[in-house]
Amino acid sequence: MIDGFMTVAYLMVIGVTIGAIAALLQKDLLRAAYITGAESIALAFLFHALLAPDLGLTQAIVGTVLMPGIIILAIIKTRRHEESD
Repeated sequence: MIDGFMTVAYLMVIGVTIGAIAALLQKDLLRAAYITGAESIALAFLFHALLAPDLGLTQAIVGTVLMPGIIILAIIKTRRHEESD
């Protein structure tokens, strides 16, 4: 029989999977970076719920702040500017 904890864990895994698929299907790269950050928060909560607080904190810092920040910075730095006539 599945207890309440396993139900919450399964819902978190489904949420992370849906977030990853949503990020892949985005046409706007900035929106995909934001969704990736939100998905990383859910994954950090899952790690914390599974009694791995060190992984949860690392995921929260790297996956929520650093990775989307680097992606957003790369998008801004490589964006082509159209010349106006």
